[in-house]
Amino acid sequence: MLEGAIDEALLAVDLYNQPKQPRRLEGFLVHMHIAWLYLLHAQFRRNGIDFRYRLANGHFDRIDGEPKTWDLAKCVKEKWPQAGPVRKNLELSIGLRNKVEHRYHKAISLVATGYAQALLLNFEQELTSTFGDKYSLGEQLRFPIFVGSITAHGRAQIEQLRTQLPRDTRDFIANFESGLEPNITADQRYEFRINLVPKLGPRSEADSSMTFVREDELTEEERISLQELGRAGRVVVREQTRPVASAGFYKPSVVAELIEARILFEFKVHHVVRAWKTLHCRPAGGDAHPERTDERYCIYDEPHGDYLFTPAFVDKVARETSTAVNFKAFTGLKAQTKVIS
Repeated sequence: MLEGAIDEALLAVDLYNQPKQPRRLEGFLVHMHIAWLYLLHAQFRRNGIDFRYRLANGHFDRIDGEPKTWDLAKCVKEKWPQAGPVRKNLELSIGLRNKVEHRYHKAISLVATGYAQALLLNFEQELTSTFGDKYSLGEQLRFPIFVGSITAHGRAQIEQLRTQLPRDTRDFIANFESGLEPNITADQRYEFRINLVPKLGPRSEADSSMTFVREDELTEEERISLQELGRAGRVVVREQTRPVASAGFYKPSVVAELIEARILFEFKVHHVVRAWKTLHCRPAGGDAHPERTDERYCIYDEPHGDYLFTPAFVDKVARETSTAVNFKAFTGLKAQTKVIS
């Protein structure tokens, strides 16, 4: 089972990295799900867990005379009873696989890149932590050569393709993530995102073309000296924001756009007003103490005399307005379905 899991994972990556493979995301997800299924079955068998379905009378549910074993969705719930980034990444990828099997579009591959990368890295972590480092895929897999977002033309084509994402897929991802806590959606095990810093400085004998170092693996000195890390040829896995006033905060108009993109309904600036009033996260206009805000969701921008909202506010409101019933309860207004041209 374990060898089969490894073979399926390698085949999945091989298909995904073939530029002319027309349905490479579909092939990747199908074979990665088989890889995960074999891996979890191997764990269950080693641990003495019976992973066969039983009927109400206690007998095995059989297909062609053979006991029916748990499917991947059932295995995931048994392995991770509590929702977490690894489980949610697997559940999202199962939903995406169903989408591409029924209607394939190149834009789906684009938006699924981070989820697919996390699916593979999570598999590697589960494989090695359970059965040992000798089973690592590290020897067989390397960072692919690519153009994509490196060149200006590549970036332009990607942005153009992103606008063509099918509506049902966009809505599926938005609905799925609207119910997730921010600590899950921001986790690299749910969606893997990186900044690439080119290696500078002389090359040493033991140097490799690319090295990934997670931020939580850095020493305190290395955190202070990120610039020196770049010169030494390290790639730091983290989201980096340079010092900019009010970085990471949104104006109400931007908040409305972000939330509307994640739910099925229209969400305008007047809905933002309803939302902050429901959450009581800022004072009303003309209050003598405009700075008294709930900093989880909102801050007062004194130089401009207005309010800015946090990503947590966007996440919270998107979750609370994901259904028509919840939308009405949260904002006091009837939900209007979006019109998408």
